[in-house]
Amino acid sequence: HYAQNVWKKVKKYGLVKLVKQENSRRQIANIISLPLVLKDQINHCMEVIIDELCNADSKFDKLTDYILNNYIEDARFSFDMWNHFDSIGERPRTNNHLEGYHRQLNTRVRTTPDLWTWINEVRSSEEYVSL
Repeated sequence: HYAQNVWKKVKKYGLVKLVKQENSRRQIANIISLPLVLKDQINHCMEVIIDELCNADSKFDKLTDYILNNYIEDARFSFDMWNHFDSIGERPRTNNHLEGYHRQLNTRVRTTPDLWTWINEVRSSEEYVSL
C-alpha cells in the first residue's frame, strides 16, 4: 500500500513526466524502497532523497512534504506500521504463496461449483496447507 500511495501522489502532483528523468526515477524508487531500510537510517536516507529531488525540480516539494508528514517526521503512520526491515525473513513479503494456492484450487474446481464440491475440495487441500 505504501508504494501505491507514493505513486498516487506522484500522479496527483503532476510529476509523472519528471519521473521519467533518470535521477528523479531513481529517487522515487528510493522513496518506494524506504520500507526495506533499517529504521535508524530512514531519516538520513530521506534527507539524501530530498536533496536530490529538490535539486532536480522544486515541484517535488509537495511529494517530499507528503512523505515527511505521513511517514517520517509528523508520522501519521509509525515506522512499525510500514517498515519491514525487521520482518524480512520472518514472514513472506509477497502474496505469491496465496496466489499459488488459489490457482491450484481454481484448477481443481470449476468456475461455479456447488457448495459441497467446493467444501470437499477445500478439505482435501487442507493437508497441503500449514498455518
